[in-house]
Amino acid sequence: MEDIVPIECPRCQERTAQIRDGRTPAGSQRYRCKHCHTRYTPSPKDKGYDEEVRLQALSLYLDGLSLREISRLLSVNHQSVANWINDYATHMPPNLPPSILEIAILDGFYTPPTRPRRRKISASAPTDAV
Repeated sequence: MEDIVPIECPRCQERTAQIRDGRTPAGSQRYRCKHCHTRYTPSPKDKGYDEEVRLQALSLYLDGLSLREISRLLSVNHQSVANWINDYATHMPPNLPPSILEIAILDGFYTPPTRPRRRKISASAPTDAV
């Protein structure tokens, strides 16, 4: 038979009067301390998709599949696929070789930074002088 390890409140370190109090969106058991009324999760589960699924989606996107097609194949939301691709684009190194940079721009992964435009102030502009 398993040894039951008593759950300890992270706030008051009390081991008695710890009751179950629902689940997190990821499916982990939540508890509440009856002494200090703190809600906590002793061992939370990771939320989200595995890195393998993300890399597979990126590979399919590079092969030319649309976001909707990828989402159907991998059974994930199309917006998640779009977020993964955009996240990948933000992690590209700043000093790419020109050949790779051109491919990244054409594939839509990278947009070169642009300098902000300066507004021209004309001398003939009317002022609000009274």
